Formats: sequence, C-alpha cells, structure tokens
Amino acid sequence: MNLGYYISGVASQMSQNKMDGIAHNLANVNSVGYMEDRTSFSSMFSGKMGREGAPDKTSAAFLSTNTQYVSTQAGTIRQTGNDLDFSVHGDGYFRIQMKDGTEALTRAGNFKLDAEGKLLTQGGLAVLDKNGSPVQLGLGKISATENGALYVNGQPVAELGIAMIQDSRTIQKIAGTLIRTGQDNIRPADGSVSVHQAELEEANVNSVLAMTQIVDTMRTYQSMMKVVEQYNQLSGQLSDRVGVVQG
Repeated sequence: MNLGYYISGVASQMSQNKMDGIAHNLANVNSVGYMEDRTSFSSMFSGKMGREGAPDKTSAAFLSTNTQYVSTQAGTIRQTGNDLDFSVHGDGYFRIQMKDGTEALTRAGNFKLDAEGKLLTQGGLAVLDKNGSPVQLGLGKISATENGALYVNGQPVAELGIAMIQDSRTIQKIAGTLIRTGQDNIRPADGSVSVHQAELEEANVNSVLAMTQIVDTMRTYQSMMKVVEQYNQLSGQLSDRVGVVQG
C-alpha cells in the first residue's frame, strides 16, 4: 500500500509540474523569441507491488519525471518594418552581454538604441558583435545583410555576433528569453544561419495545443488525487479493523 501511495503521489506531482510549465508557456505566448519549456517522462519498473518472493508475478510500471528541457523549435516570423528588429533564420542565436560580464543567448531580436547609439535588448543588455564587443551604431539609417553585417548610412560599422549550440539538451534558461549553455557547446554560426532585418520571431508556443494539454493534465491530476484518497480510506480502515478482537 505504501508503494501505491508513492506512485499516485509522484503522478500527482508530475501533473502539477507539467501544469506549471504549460501555464508559464501560455503567459509568454506573446513574448518575442520565447522558447517553451517542455517535460519528458521515463518509465520506472517495480517488483514490489505484491508480496515478497514473487516479484515476477507482481511487477508494475509507472512514470517518473525524467527532465525538463527547452524547445528550440522556431516560432512564426512576423514582419514589423522596424529597422531595429531582427530575426535569425536557422539554428542561430544573438549573443548578449549580461550585467556581470558573462554571455547569454537569445532569439529575441527586438533591439533598441540608447542615447550613445549602443544596441541593447529590451531589458537594457548589450548586444555583442562577432568579436564579443558591444555593438555601437550611432545615428543614421540602419541596414543589415543576411550575414549580420550592420550599416549606418551605407557605411559598415559592426557585425552581429551569431552563435550556434551544438547540443540543445544542455540549454538552461536564465530569465525571460535569455538562455545559457557551456562555452564548449557554442560555436560561430555557419552558412545555414541568416539574419533578417525588420522582422521578429514570435514565441514557439502553440496556444491551442497548450489549452488542450491543460485540460488533459488537469483530468490526470484529479484522477491521481482520487487514487490517493482511496488509499487514504483503505489505510484508515486497516487502522480501525486490523487487530480488533471480535466477539
């Protein structure tokens, strides 16, 4: 019975964790460059469901949370007409400098300029060039090529730093649309990646699918809680009746 409590309790907790992830994804469905969180599960096997001595006749399987990961699937591209908006086509990411000097990556290209002409994210972080230095543009008409070269009034001034991730399973979210991975997992973008001006990549969250997942996950959670309650009732009955002398 204790194992029954454990299995149903784990299933309830998994459903709750999955619900939290879906809710977070839906809250960011309109966030530029947001990459949704996903949860994978693995099967666990047990030979302890019945009495000892006959595990081959009493084995059972249940699910357990394996890992949470970030989906790198590309979102929908939206044309904006803004010269400071950029999108990455392919498996590339903009390089961003954090406040502590470390680097992060993002697919959100809705940039802005400060009073000194420095290219910044919406959160005020510096956008880096291919050499790892903050991009400085200045005033004038800004244009860009597909390899990330930036021009002001037709004069070349910088080249956006675009990186690729070799193993997406090691991605960790920092905050919002910013992600991080080990430096040994990052390499410069190749010819399969291109930069496009005056457009943005939307969040890769399918809101319709997420809503159906919420309904399905809620039903699973309610079912598991009913199982927990049934085990609780059985436990109460055992406590009340076992060992009681009849007559």
